[in-house]
Amino acid sequence: MKSLSSVVVLVLLVFASSASGGVLPGFRVQTIAPALGFVSSLVVDSTNTIYYSTTGGTIFRLEGENSIAVATLPTHAGGNGGLLGMALLDDRTAVVHYTTWDDVSDRVLDDVIATVDLFTGYDAPLHIFPCDIQNRDRGVSSEHHGGNPTVAPDGSIFVAIGEYGGGIIASVPEWNGGKIWRLWRDGRVEQWSRGVRNPYDLAFDPDTQRVIVADNGPDDGDEINLAPAGSYLGWPFTFGFQPPIDNALPPSYVFPHTIAPTGLHRLSGRNAALPRGILLGGFVAQAIYYFPDVDAQPLPAPIVLADELPSPVLDVTEGPDGRIYFATAGAIARLDVPKRGDCNGDGLTNAADIRSLLLELADGDPEPVRDAGLGANNGSWGCDADGDAIISESDLTALSAMVPPSRSRAVRTR
Repeated sequence: MKSLSSVVVLVLLVFASSASGGVLPGFRVQTIAPALGFVSSLVVDSTNTIYYSTTGGTIFRLEGENSIAVATLPTHAGGNGGLLGMALLDDRTAVVHYTTWDDVSDRVLDDVIATVDLFTGYDAPLHIFPCDIQNRDRGVSSEHHGGNPTVAPDGSIFVAIGEYGGGIIASVPEWNGGKIWRLWRDGRVEQWSRGVRNPYDLAFDPDTQRVIVADNGPDDGDEINLAPAGSYLGWPFTFGFQPPIDNALPPSYVFPHTIAPTGLHRLSGRNAALPRGILLGGFVAQAIYYFPDVDAQPLPAPIVLADELPSPVLDVTEGPDGRIYFATAGAIARLDVPKRGDCNGDGLTNAADIRSLLLELADGDPEPVRDAGLGANNGSWGCDADGDAIISESDLTALSAMVPPSRSRAVRTR
C-alpha cells in the first residue's frame, strides 16, 4: 500500500450511523461501530463475532458498539509496519502478521507470522522472516511489509511480504521480502511466488491452486495477479502496463488509475447477490470493487459497488451468513446488498417496484442482473426477483406474486 502514516490524521473519520457515499442502487452502507485505532484487518467467526486488528498492535472483539481488547502483539505502528493483519484458523485461534523493531533506529528487523489465542491473548510465533538476511540487526525501512495472511481449506497459511522499498530484492529468491509464502502449522515454509512490490492482502483459490493477490504500484499501475506456485510476477523490472520481462507472469488486470488496493476477499457463495468472485477495497479510491469472475480472459474492469466513501477502505470480509463487512481507518461497517424484488432500490417491495421493473425490461429483456441501472432506468439488482441472475419477463411474474398490484401496503425487504 502507499505510505499510510502520512495520511492517518486526515482519514480517521468515523462514519455517521448511515453513511453512504456513492453506492449502486439498492446497496446500503451501515456503520456498526467506531474503531479504536487505525484498522489493518477485519474478520468474522462462525458465530458472527467480529474481530479487527489495528496497526498499533491490538486485536479487538466487537460487543455491540464496544471494542474489547483481546490481545496485544509486541509491535508498534510506523510506515507500513506494525500489526499488519490477521485471519482465523478457527473461532478461538487467529494467525497474525506483525513486524518487530529496533528500539534505537526504529527500523524493522523481522516480519513475524504467529498464532494468537483470542480467549487468552497468548501468542506463539510460527515463523520469523528476518528482513535483512545479511545482517538482521541492521534492519530495513518500515515501508512495504505487506499485510493480511489468509488460510487455505487445508489449513495452510499464505502471506505476502513486500520488498521494504528495496526493489531488486523482490526478484532474488534468497531474500524474504517481495515474496508470497505458504506456511504450515508444523513449521514448514514454502516460497510460493516472488516479484511483488507491496501487496496488502491475498486469497487462495483451491479450484485453480492459485493465489489471488493485489499489488500496489509505484505510481499508476495497481495490479490483480493470479499466481500459481513457483511464479515470478515481475517486480521491479516490470509492473502495470509495462511489457512483462522473460519468465514473468503478466498481471490479470491493471487499474487505469491509482486506487491503492487493500483488503481482498474471495466470496464463498453464501451471498445471493455476490455469489462468487472477489471483493477488493481501495485506499485512495475510498471504494469497494467487485470482480465477479477472476478467471475471465481478459479480466473485465470491476464493478464499483461503493465509492466516495467518507474514509479509505482498509479491509473487506464476509460473515457466515453471507453479509459483507468492511473496515475503514476509523470504523467497522456493513455493506447491505439489494433484496429480491426491490427493483427501484428504495428498501421496500411494493407496486412501485413493478413499475420500475417494466422500465428496466424496456432497457433490455433479457439482460444480466449486473446491467441493471445502465440504461434509461436506474434499477437495482433487486429487479432479479426470481434470483436467476437475469432480468427478464419471468421476474415480472415473480415480483407480481410477491406484491400483487392491488396491494396498497408496502412490504419491508430489509
